[in-house]
Amino acid sequence: MRIIISLLIVLLLNGCATTGKSNSLAQVVKDYYEVYSKREDFNKFMAYYADNAKFQDIIYGNSYNNKAEIRSFLDWGKGDFKVLNGTRTLTVTRHVFGKNTVITEGFFHAFSYDGQKLGPWLFIITQKFDSKNKIIEQTDWINYTPRNNFLGGKNMNDALLKK
Repeated sequence: MRIIISLLIVLLLNGCATTGKSNSLAQVVKDYYEVYSKREDFNKFMAYYADNAKFQDIIYGNSYNNKAEIRSFLDWGKGDFKVLNGTRTLTVTRHVFGKNTVITEGFFHAFSYDGQKLGPWLFIITQKFDSKNKIIEQTDWINYTPRNNFLGGKNMNDALLKK
């Protein structure tokens, strides 16, 4: 009887640990977007990325191959940024979770950057996480407007012609 009870306890604890891991990824993603939305602590924001993370901004046509390059691209210290209505930079409308991948949909609120009014912008962001729940791959699909300000980046569709 003692062996059966011990086995049940081990199985119960193992089930909790497995559930905790998936909840942990959900919590990491929730925390990431909370930090992103407040846009106050860039170092905390960057702590979600692994050192070898890859990042693509499909619409802009930019690719980055490590955390240092991503940090430079996303640098919140560049320019004069102000949210125009309220205090949140973005709102998440939906997350879709896979084993180690998350697809997030939402929108950036209207803001000004160096005196120019931009947004609101719809977005879809896909992120792949490592075993430590650090982002190792991210792809941004952001509907930048006005369009004429964001055309001219590398056409990432050219890679399809080479296949």
